[in-house]
Amino acid sequence: MDKGSVLLDKRDRTLYFFLLFFFATLYTPVTPVPNGVCMWLLFVYTFFYSSFSEKWQLLKQRKEIIIILLFYLLNCISGLLSENRHEGISWMGIRIALFAMPFAIGTIYIKPALKERLLYAFATVTAIAAIASLVWGVIRSVRLQDASLLYNDSLSEALNLQSIYFSMLINLAIFSYIYLLVKDSRFINRNSLLIIILLLFITHFLLASRIAIIILYSSILIFSLAHIIRQKKVLEGITLALGLFIGGIFLFKVFPKTINRFKELTYTQFNYTSTGPESHYNMAVSADQWNGANIREAVWQCVWIVIKKHALLGVGLGDKLDELKKEYARKGFEFGIRTNRNTHNNYLDIWLSMGLVGLVIFVTGFTIIPMIKAIKDNDWLGIVILAAFIISMIPETYMDRTAGNVLLGFFSAFIAAYKKPRLPVKGNQ
Repeated sequence: MDKGSVLLDKRDRTLYFFLLFFFATLYTPVTPVPNGVCMWLLFVYTFFYSSFSEKWQLLKQRKEIIIILLFYLLNCISGLLSENRHEGISWMGIRIALFAMPFAIGTIYIKPALKERLLYAFATVTAIAAIASLVWGVIRSVRLQDASLLYNDSLSEALNLQSIYFSMLINLAIFSYIYLLVKDSRFINRNSLLIIILLLFITHFLLASRIAIIILYSSILIFSLAHIIRQKKVLEGITLALGLFIGGIFLFKVFPKTINRFKELTYTQFNYTSTGPESHYNMAVSADQWNGANIREAVWQCVWIVIKKHALLGVGLGDKLDELKKEYARKGFEFGIRTNRNTHNNYLDIWLSMGLVGLVIFVTGFTIIPMIKAIKDNDWLGIVILAAFIISMIPETYMDRTAGNVLLGFFSAFIAAYKKPRLPVKGNQ
């Protein structure tokens, strides 16, 4: 049905269907195994998509991919040299997507026609998952007469996916759809797309991820302002911003439990020895509770104490949680030990485990070089995707979960892959 797909040759079409299947396995509710299998099948296929020499030519032009692969190598070295080597090897496995995705996707060239269709495929698969979760949540909440089942992790439970990662995926899907609308891609239906985006906004709001909500609404607001300035369409820009504001007010009124997630941010005081309960979106927020704000305050103070003792090389990938829990014990932070709290900050986690050396390599490969390239190329989609990850990793440790590593590895590689090679590459001209 997509007449424009004739622009794609056989290898591009095959890659498209491999990636379509990969996107679908992101929402496999059983185990992460299907996604892992698909990732490695995709990895193997990319060697048929382009030769090793072609991959090498592209790799030499993409310093960010080289640095990302170097970062994963550092993870392996740190894991193997850890006192708790078993734990270190386990982290190497959890983070394997940081090697597989960049080496596979980051060493091929994805042409514009394929790029647009892959964005559409990813966004549509995500929309199907989001709408299915929304319908399932409504049915379950009505049947059990419990409105709380519409919110946060309860809504994404059927997909076996934490709300923070599902919210990020929906963010990226909305960005992709907006990109296609702005590009006026001929294979999309604008009217149906607008309805789907509205449903994505509702599902996203119900997932109640604070950082994801802040990223999405801030991005739309900035987009509105940029639209006003660049296109000099003041009325359209103001209408978009006003619509966003009214829509936000409407969602807060209709789904009030999400407000509780933001009320927590007003209670940042804590006592390490507190035995208070952990705050939940389905209960009243009070100062005696542990919540998303004061838990992070407490954890970050402990993390910083350990970092200062091992600033340059870190404590070792396999020893990071052991050393952190020792500091929890010294502080009497029983809640942190009992709930097995990680660093809740991806940057601090890297500094803690692999030192300042690891942090510099990570920031250079995953943020600085890609962002500079995106700005130079006026690639606003790349800019907003990178910014979303950069900000999301401040309150969350993305690399402590398989899903986080898959998202970070794939989209970092994808942004590099659709950049046209500066030098001719055989088979990709």
